[in-house]
Amino acid sequence: TRQETVTAGLEAMMNRQFKQITAIYTRVDGGNFDTEESISHQKASLTEYAREHGLTNIRVYSDCGFSAYDETRPAFVGLENDIRHGKVSALVLFDLPRLSRDYIIIGEWIETFLPRYHVSLHSIKERITPERPIPLALPIAALFGGGR
Repeated sequence: TRQETVTAGLEAMMNRQFKQITAIYTRVDGGNFDTEESISHQKASLTEYAREHGLTNIRVYSDCGFSAYDETRPAFVGLENDIRHGKVSALVLFDLPRLSRDYIIIGEWIETFLPRYHVSLHSIKERITPERPIPLALPIAALFGGGR
């Protein structure tokens, strides 16, 4: 019957949503500081943020010792693939430069890539949440705000 079809569709959608993950992405470039300590701090802060905001099924993607200009970072590539395959429902970052220092790439992720795959963005430093709009100048300003 039609009711059974609708119910099955809703159950399938709920199962798909249940299996999606909250992706936490961390990155340090290995400059003049303790990279392991920095990564650990990022993971702890972002995991706490995710839990406080009801984001579940957390998976951490970490690139240690990679520049934000390197688009072939292993965890970054893995994150991008998981997003493309519909595995991610939310992305949590410390700040936008963790993704890239190229404002064009940040803009593409914010404006096109994440919305295409229905992934919500949370960035602690810039206070970005699904409920708070992203100012157009933010990706450029983020580049100058630094990050390691």
